[in-house]
Amino acid sequence: MTTIEERLRLLEDEQDILKTLYAYGHGIDYGLEADWLDCWHEDAVLQWPNRDPIKGHAALRAAFRVHTHAPTAFHKHVIVEPRIAIAGDRATAQTMFARLDRYKSGPALRSFGRYLDVLARCKDGRWRFTERICEREASRAETPIGAHPPA
Repeated sequence: MTTIEERLRLLEDEQDILKTLYAYGHGIDYGLEADWLDCWHEDAVLQWPNRDPIKGHAALRAAFRVHTHAPTAFHKHVIVEPRIAIAGDRATAQTMFARLDRYKSGPALRSFGRYLDVLARCKDGRWRFTERICEREASRAETPIGAHPPA
C-alpha cells in the first residue's frame, strides 16, 4: 500500500506531465517559441512523420520556426486520452491526437494518430520530453489555408 504522500506525488506528476503535453500544442499553434522549447530536454529527439529525427534544442528551434503558426495558418493540435506511466523521474505517455485546420470549405480534420512520448523530471522539477514520436495514422491530401502540404 502506498502512502498518501506517494499518491499525492503521483497525481501532481501526472498533472505536470499533462501541462507539458498541452504546452506542445498551444506553443506550436500560436507561435509561442519559448513555451514550446521549454517542453523539451536539451538533448531531446522529436520524430515527425516522413522526416529525419530532430535532435537537440537548436534543431528543435529551427523546426519550430519553419512550422506554420497563427496568424498565418490557424490549426489546432488536439490531444485525447493520454495514458501516462510514471516510474520515478521518468515517464511514458501514449496520447491520441487530431490536428484541425482551415480549408476553403471550412474547418476540418487534417490528420490523426498518436504521440509516443518519453519524459523526464528535470532539475527544476519540470517534466520535459526526451523523446516524442508522432505516429500519423491518416491525413488529408488537400493543403490547408496557409499551411505546408502534409509530409
